[in-house]
Amino acid sequence: MIPKNADETPEDADWSIAGEKKSQASAAASEGNYDDALKFYGEALEAEAVTASLSATTLAKRADILLKLDRPAAAVHDCDAALIINPDSVRALKTRGKANRRLGYWTKANLDLAAAQNIDYDPDLAELCSLVKDKAASELAKERDAERKKELEERKKKAAEEHRKKMQQEEAERAASSGPGMGGGMPGMGGGIPGMDPDLMASLQNPKVMAALQAMQSDPSKIMQYMSDPDVGPILQKMAAAAQSGGMPGMGGGMPGGMGGGMGMPGSSPNFGGGATGDDDDDELPDLEEVDEVD
Repeated sequence: MIPKNADETPEDADWSIAGEKKSQASAAASEGNYDDALKFYGEALEAEAVTASLSATTLAKRADILLKLDRPAAAVHDCDAALIINPDSVRALKTRGKANRRLGYWTKANLDLAAAQNIDYDPDLAELCSLVKDKAASELAKERDAERKKELEERKKKAAEEHRKKMQQEEAERAASSGPGMGGGMPGMGGGIPGMDPDLMASLQNPKVMAALQAMQSDPSKIMQYMSDPDVGPILQKMAAAAQSGGMPGMGGGMPGGMGGGMGMPGSSPNFGGGATGDDDDDELPDLEEVDEVD
């Protein structure tokens, strides 16, 4: 325990008490009686505090005794207090450096011992300083390696989280673009047609029908060929009828072959009405039986 300094020196201060106790402590230490030395230094510090003259040197000497008693943490505590009073106390720096070395704090020990040597070089301390310096360098390298590993792990976690969010966003965009029902698959029809007859919409999912629509989009002349197809023809007729009646909204770009203006697309077919000419007397849709077979 470190006594608290008095706010001011009393008029009847007795300076001899502290001096006597320090002499007793020094004598006990020289005889190897460290327990008594610790006791006398404690009493000396109490006497100094009463006279508002707490000494960095006395604190550092008690710290040295504590270190001899294998109490390095307590020694560091006394040295900390001593260095507050006198930051250039070589004795306190040396003792704290040795104590930190005992505690395994190599970097701290190196800093204290190097500072002490810079103030007052001690050749007897050179070997210890060299050992501590090497240990401190190794400790620092391990700390930096640990920091780099931690930083790398954090970067990996961040990259994985960003990738996960990106995949979620792309999945959400795909789901939004597919729209209801149609799944985005029919050329020219976007992601589904609100208001379309559910049976007709289901028929458009037929791979054969979708292939036919794609073929007609590439070559409009094939429309008559597919009109005679027993699977595709009836669906084309339904689509044309729906286009004429306005039952296929949103068909802005897409029936191949120009199947009628009523489907909201450029071009028209002579056989598929829906407002391409604007006349009221549109031709009726041909029956499948009336369409010539295409070789």
